[in-house]
Amino acid sequence: MNLKKTYIIAEVGPNHQGSLKIAKDYVKKLSSIGVDAVKFQIGIADEIYSNDAFKPKYQQSKKNRSKNILTLAKKRLLKFDNFNSLYKECKKHKVDFICSAFDLKSLKFLFKHTSFPFFKIASGEIHSLDTLNFISRKKKPILLSTGMSNILDIKKSLKILNKFHKQDIIILHCVSNYPTKIDNLNLNFINTLKKKFNYPVGFSDHSQELLPSLLAVSLGAKVIEKHVTLNKKWEGPDHKASLDIKEFKNLIKLIRKTENILGREKKIITQEEKLNSLASKKSCVTNVDLKKGDKILKKNISFKRPGTGLSPLEVKKIINKKVKNNIKKNSLIKLSSLS
Repeated sequence: MNLKKTYIIAEVGPNHQGSLKIAKDYVKKLSSIGVDAVKFQIGIADEIYSNDAFKPKYQQSKKNRSKNILTLAKKRLLKFDNFNSLYKECKKHKVDFICSAFDLKSLKFLFKHTSFPFFKIASGEIHSLDTLNFISRKKKPILLSTGMSNILDIKKSLKILNKFHKQDIIILHCVSNYPTKIDNLNLNFINTLKKKFNYPVGFSDHSQELLPSLLAVSLGAKVIEKHVTLNKKWEGPDHKASLDIKEFKNLIKLIRKTENILGREKKIITQEEKLNSLASKKSCVTNVDLKKGDKILKKNISFKRPGTGLSPLEVKKIINKKVKNNIKKNSLIKLSSLS
């Protein structure tokens, strides 16, 4: 997997409010601001939740307190045939379609009926053995989110994914709080992931700010995933941890600017620097008047600007050499003027 630039995923998730029309609106708006992919979520509520399932704290509110998680999920999930439409909509607007599946039936449907560049394994699915086994038999790149998981958890999942062949994986650092406080982002763990697993890394950013994603790019993140909403005031679990379209557009602009600032891992001397070098570096200069036939002694050499003459690092080339012509004090000593 050779990503030439940071791959930017706009995570819609359930922020379409269960409406295909709104979901398509996301695709249209996001395709116009430069995202690489628009990401959705697919699942069958009865396949995801048992009778004992409960709402995480961030999904609890006064409005939905009386509703169980199964009822809320059914309200937010799109129908299977909606994803055929969303895939075609993404293709129409020339952005990649990505979708996290939260049960095996949904994953199989996606694989059969749509096309996507990556399997996306959500943080909560990192140990879902049935879906991991399915993905392990395929040869398609994988994005593995690691929120709520430690090194050992990640290692176990990678072992399953790689049991048939070496997989093409990008590991996403993630903190599964919605929203995540910046004090809890722990971005230096990105370096640990790179060293520990020798895979490319990315960042699934649930903070409400732009800076964390930019810092992640500077730490080597090849993928940035961030939630997006059309209205932060809408009811739902992820709107508060999302950027609006205008903010997301600004994030993309800043990521591209950050990439430009970071440049490449080799030293590049600009044309301007080369010109400045001539004025700013130093050369070997005589600190006395020299007449034709005089020897250049070490004590009679100084190092002064400009850098258009002999480098001080090559001073040994001129010591004890005779001069062909008179050289005035405080002038460059050139090899062409020596015998």
